[in-house]
Amino acid sequence: MVQVQAETTTRPQSLAGIRVLDFTWVRAGPWGCRWLGTLGAEVIKIEWPQNPDMIRNPGLMSLPGIEPSLNSNYMFNDTNANKLGVTLNVRSEKGMGILKRLIAVSDVIVENYSSRVLQNWGLPFEELNKIKPGIIYVSQAGFGHTGRNHTYQTMGPVAQALSGMTHLSGLPGEEPAGWGWSYLDDTGGMYTAMGVLTALNHRNRTGQGQHVDLSQMIIGIPLNGPALIDLTINGRSLRREGFPTGNRAHWPGTPLLPNYRGPVVAPHNAYRTKGGGYYDWCTIACFSDAEWCSLVEVMGSPEWATDDRFATVRGRLEHQEELDQLIESWTLTVERYEIMERCQAAGVRSMPVQSNKDRVANDPQLRHREMYKEMEHPLLGTHLFQNAPFKMSDSPAFNHRPAPMIGQHNRLIFEGLLGMSHDELVECYDDGTFWPSSMDRYPYVDELMEAGPLTPEEAAEVATPRPLHEADASQRNGADAVDHGPLHGLRVLELSDEKAQWAGKLMADFGADVIKIEPPGGESTRTVGPFYQDVPNRERSLYFWHYNTSKRGITLDLDSEDGRGLFRRLAEGADVILETFKPGYLPSLGLGYDDLKESNPGLIMCSLTPFGQSGPWSGFVTSDLIQLSAGGQMGCCGYNEEDVDDPPPIAGGGGQAWHMGSHYAYIAMMAALNQRAVTGRGQYIDSAVHDACALTTEMHVLTYIYTGEEVRRNTGRHASSPTGFTQPKSQLRCSDGKYVNASLPPLRLTPAQVKTLAEWMDGYGMAGDLMDEKYQDPETIRENGAYIHGLFVKFVGSRTQDEIYHGGQERGFTWGAIRAPDDLVEDGHLNDRGFWTPVEHPELGETFTYPGPAGIYNGSPWRISRRAPLVGEHNAEVLCGELGLTAAELSVLAESGAV
Repeated sequence: MVQVQAETTTRPQSLAGIRVLDFTWVRAGPWGCRWLGTLGAEVIKIEWPQNPDMIRNPGLMSLPGIEPSLNSNYMFNDTNANKLGVTLNVRSEKGMGILKRLIAVSDVIVENYSSRVLQNWGLPFEELNKIKPGIIYVSQAGFGHTGRNHTYQTMGPVAQALSGMTHLSGLPGEEPAGWGWSYLDDTGGMYTAMGVLTALNHRNRTGQGQHVDLSQMIIGIPLNGPALIDLTINGRSLRREGFPTGNRAHWPGTPLLPNYRGPVVAPHNAYRTKGGGYYDWCTIACFSDAEWCSLVEVMGSPEWATDDRFATVRGRLEHQEELDQLIESWTLTVERYEIMERCQAAGVRSMPVQSNKDRVANDPQLRHREMYKEMEHPLLGTHLFQNAPFKMSDSPAFNHRPAPMIGQHNRLIFEGLLGMSHDELVECYDDGTFWPSSMDRYPYVDELMEAGPLTPEEAAEVATPRPLHEADASQRNGADAVDHGPLHGLRVLELSDEKAQWAGKLMADFGADVIKIEPPGGESTRTVGPFYQDVPNRERSLYFWHYNTSKRGITLDLDSEDGRGLFRRLAEGADVILETFKPGYLPSLGLGYDDLKESNPGLIMCSLTPFGQSGPWSGFVTSDLIQLSAGGQMGCCGYNEEDVDDPPPIAGGGGQAWHMGSHYAYIAMMAALNQRAVTGRGQYIDSAVHDACALTTEMHVLTYIYTGEEVRRNTGRHASSPTGFTQPKSQLRCSDGKYVNASLPPLRLTPAQVKTLAEWMDGYGMAGDLMDEKYQDPETIRENGAYIHGLFVKFVGSRTQDEIYHGGQERGFTWGAIRAPDDLVEDGHLNDRGFWTPVEHPELGETFTYPGPAGIYNGSPWRISRRAPLVGEHNAEVLCGELGLTAAELSVLAESGAV
């Protein structure tokens, strides 16, 4: 019996009545559809037993005592929770006919195959839209469906390499550390869900569906945004001395340049702690002299800490090596969680480096937030499942079923939804439409056939299509669908710093009217570099520029009564408020959700904070480094000891903790808007960066839940448990000194691939004996895996990065160049897709090149409508033009400091 989280089931979910056909596989696509199911959509996963989702592989991630099968993979179980599962042979005429019947009663189709699969099935978007007008089709091919390299393929690590993300993680002078899991599989899943929800909001307004053409590789590029516009605007290369900076904000002995993570300060590092174990590390960061003085007190005011060399940020940066050694002499005497408690009590940013085990067993904040709850799987038994990183007051997100066993719900869907008779169901098994005749059926499949016709009570489990709320239905107008972004017509008030400005940018570039509300002096991230022409100024921060495109900007002092009054008036006409203040701050001013909804019942408010609104860590101070430490990213990223002496855990660069938090907050806000389209009601969302980070290490939490093992870091590839399967080294150096991600796993290497590879290598006289016929035997390939890999490594070392990358892709190998952002600007494929975006800065008389979107919305264009706002740039436009203040009143408010 499936155990449902009963306390949340009394309220309707935000996607109830939405039906999704899930053709996804591996991680990115299934992970995105999993969250659609968590939000209440009826997700139907369609597979074929002879070619199922790759992570059903019986040889991977099965538990002792359970016979390996297509239903025994524990990663599949969590990644595909909250779905129904059917089997269908879409390569047969009869199967394709049944598929078209499913399409006709569905809202969304999602797939992450290579770029032409559905088109080859005869189902391009135009045909899908004929079958079901208004359907939403979200694809996520490695390079997207358009562009010169659209046939190239990716997996998560390859997408990371190609996007420039791998380059931003590691130590200076060493090969890239990369990411210890498939970050762009997890984040690709987020963009799948975001694409569906964004397109649904567009359809609620216009009645029109569309094709959302995502690219897994391109998803990662804007996540390097400040580094990219430092390159395109300032001409600063990312291939430079002292970069990447490891866990530091600046690498000692190199020019003081931006690190693209946040302020350039010291201390800012990982430190060993008492115990000396693999995970006995903590992080500490001080952003000001006052925070440094507090840390000195926490350390017991040692004499060395009063040295004048450490009195200023500049001094601490100049003497960082010695500073870090001295700090570590203290941290080695204290346990990591105790360091956290002492530092946080004094207002110092510090957290332990948490492992996959720690997040489940030792993290009181995640326990308070109920991030893991049990459900029962018919084969695997009862285990914890990962919950949503946000709390929605009106339409909760929760897990309600484990992953489906293959074909588990054929009877429910084909009889209950499509109206097949039971005899027709049985006939489809007999003729190979629902199960291959050459393959034994599982006992539960025969039980479905023997169960007889579906009862009305059983059929009631199939979702009922949702109605549209009358207020939203009245706005449906397809005429302007192609002229505006998918969120056109929404009004968003953003009161955020680095934690949520990415979510605000996503909404603004999709067409929402996002009004960024700053304090009169400007928001804090305006002081973060890099700066235009390296001139520090609150109007020249490229960091701020990147994260605040398409927004209007006003200033309000919420601590003043006048400022609060103006905010209340703005909130009366807003659809969404996005804020990042400390828990309790806005309610203390009379500006909490309960206060504001009285005059605006349809208001949605999302609070994105480091740890959520309540719990033992809710008041902790933090940073990107600190979040990645607590969230588990550092615990699984870094080097093997054979590659780097005494390697630390590594936090990837680029402010990724804030991106993780923003992606889930965006999903929650879009889900709430979809719920409002049905009910007319708004709601409050409590979203946490820590929860989002804890979800974003792919299989690592599941490794502990199902095996009890902690993972170990591996250079340039996935972390793995001590007794688990360690991937062969895939990060290989080429003749030009650059690297490729080019895996050659012997367990999955086919005779055809060996032949293709041997012929390529033989052209350069480097194939050894691989042309021998014996290598067409799979067993011989497995037995000689190390030998084949050794020949391959030598071959890669003799060719340039581009030769291996393009040559491999052209031969069907999923390989990628580990590119610096420098390599992306002239990428022909990106240019084909119109990725690079000109943004005018009229006050400078310049137009600069910015990174573009993760995908192409063919029915509602993404665009940067304006550069980031100057401080208070739109005060008169909004406060006078929309709220009706006179110029004289605005002047008085400015003089008093209220604006």
